[in-house]
Amino acid sequence: MHTFRSPKKILLRHANNDDIKRAQDFYTLHGKDELLLCLERGYNGITRDKFPCSTFVRIVGSCYRTFFLKINNNLSLWNPSIRHKLSVPKCPQKPDELETFPWAGIGLGFDPIGDDYKIVWISESRKSSFVYAVKTGAWCEIASPTPQFSYVLPKAVFFNGVLHWEIHCDHIKSQDIYLPSYILTFDLSTHVFGMIRLPEPDWCWRTTGLTTIQSSLALISYRMDVDDTWIRVWRDNSWYVVFKLGTYQLPIEGALQLKPQPNINDGDLLLKTFEEGVQVYNPKTRL
Repeated sequence: MHTFRSPKKILLRHANNDDIKRAQDFYTLHGKDELLLCLERGYNGITRDKFPCSTFVRIVGSCYRTFFLKINNNLSLWNPSIRHKLSVPKCPQKPDELETFPWAGIGLGFDPIGDDYKIVWISESRKSSFVYAVKTGAWCEIASPTPQFSYVLPKAVFFNGVLHWEIHCDHIKSQDIYLPSYILTFDLSTHVFGMIRLPEPDWCWRTTGLTTIQSSLALISYRMDVDDTWIRVWRDNSWYVVFKLGTYQLPIEGALQLKPQPNINDGDLLLKTFEEGVQVYNPKTRL
């Protein structure tokens, strides 16, 4: 599944809404200079390919160009560059836990010490969580993180050998009216959980995602009362604001989402737009 030295690409998923043809969703792989969208002809010179499974597939994680797919309760690892798909055996949780599987935290990452891809499934309310190692092809049971959390964003962000989930903890005392928000971490080499406190909660601010930028873990959040998006990075056990962006000040019309993309160049952002597809924007050069 390794592709560390392969050319860096961006995968775009395209949904087909034609009920008559009932065509499956397809994907395209793009380099940084291959994102220009033509409204009539689509992406020029880019080959479209089908997913290696049914239309009802969710991408729940990625790591080094290997994608983590979920079809119903079945899991697979898939590398589109070499067109290889690996089926993952079912996680050995109890039947009642299986029903809550979509709401549990799950993630794919790479253990640099063990030289192995690993999948981690964490439970919100159970004492046990699970780790799957590709080399052994088996799940192992581990203790769930403490204290227990009341909510977890299902997808994890992989960075520097560690998986990261955003969680809410109602068991931790706080003077705020909002539940304390944290990032739950899991080291894929040591199998040790940790916690990072998010910036203080405020009714105006909403977190839109975790990612990586400038070789650091990054948090994207926006203010509900003004047109403002902040990007913070986690360095030396503190959060630092690196970008303040106003959506209506961007040079691209109809920008919907800001997605820092570490796989292109450090500092470039991907902007999802209404009509121009995905565009690359550098906040330093404003181009």
